[in-house]
Amino acid sequence: MNMVNLLAVSLDAALVRKPEGVLSDEQQRQLKYATILKSYFLLARVLGTTDGSPLQVAENFWAYPVPSRNRLAFVPAAVRVGSELCRNHVIDVISTQDPFAAGLVGYILKRRFGVPLSLQFAGDMVDNPYWLRERRIYPLMNVVAHWLIRRADTFRVVSAREKQKLMAMGVPEERIWNLGWITDFSRFIQADGSAVRARYLQGRVSKLVLFAGRLVPQKDLPNLLRAVALVLRQHLDVLFLLVGSGQEELKARRLAGELGIAEAVKFVGAVPYGQMPAYFAACDLFVLPSAYEGNARVLAEAAASAKPVVATDVSGTQDTVIDGETGYIVPISQPEALAQGIMRLLDDPARAVEMGRRAREHILTLYDEQRLLAGFAELWETTAGLRKKGLPSSE
Repeated sequence: MNMVNLLAVSLDAALVRKPEGVLSDEQQRQLKYATILKSYFLLARVLGTTDGSPLQVAENFWAYPVPSRNRLAFVPAAVRVGSELCRNHVIDVISTQDPFAAGLVGYILKRRFGVPLSLQFAGDMVDNPYWLRERRIYPLMNVVAHWLIRRADTFRVVSAREKQKLMAMGVPEERIWNLGWITDFSRFIQADGSAVRARYLQGRVSKLVLFAGRLVPQKDLPNLLRAVALVLRQHLDVLFLLVGSGQEELKARRLAGELGIAEAVKFVGAVPYGQMPAYFAACDLFVLPSAYEGNARVLAEAAASAKPVVATDVSGTQDTVIDGETGYIVPISQPEALAQGIMRLLDDPARAVEMGRRAREHILTLYDEQRLLAGFAELWETTAGLRKKGLPSSE
């Protein structure tokens, strides 16, 4: 009955950016949340200066930009804004984007004002060996996450694997909600990929394999490129499109040259989100070679586009992909297995099309908007009820 007053803490500056034209997927998602809340206050970190004036997004939804030069500085800055909101408004639940900097903000506000805390886990970072090796600060952040997990009241995860991880840490199952992303898939269902396909095929090749994502260590581009080299031994009529930008691009280009596959790999660069449906529609299959994920939305977008996928067995993949029915799930960092999955789809185009059709059916059921909104309403109402009933937190 829209009875919960929610304060959310995020590090995503896009959430407090005035929309120009079509709302981003993230902004549309927040508006959906507002429909099931009595009031919604969102704090989000921004770089640079701002007067701190809130953006009223809907009648009951205000987004507050919190300027800070880095994530550590964001904590006290967000606590100041959040404290003012807690003093001047009724807040029933605090929800944080992550169990790190945002989580610290939420915990301080919880202790100060006695408001239940719900932690969100959008990625498979905690205790993940691949993530822990990426930067020297991550092991310390991992310690912070464990400390916060013991002190939070409820948890939202985006994959069954993350739920099992929290339960192994001692979190009661009834305090964990596995809720995916609310997404408008209509633009992927309706997209026309003919222009993109014609631009890249050019009569030279007949198949397009798509990767889309940030070109960062997490995505394990060497795994993909080594798999490409194996695929090209049997399939010379394939072009691999890599959509995205990031710090690993130069290394990836260099490796493609060393493997002798540069002509078969096209680095497209960053593509505006509004144009991405056409790329999904244009490809024959989608591939995700990551070392870790939370629950990669690109897999759901590929499925909504009726495309089969080959993805590594990272968190979220088994939620989104039905192995052998809507795509293939392969071990992490094993190029031979990744190549084999790609070739199975290239070798049987009719089966690939059928798997894509089945993928769309599965994803539209899994990500049904009303089911997800009901789940979020239950999560926040249950969390608010912990304060009213005086139940203990996980601490």
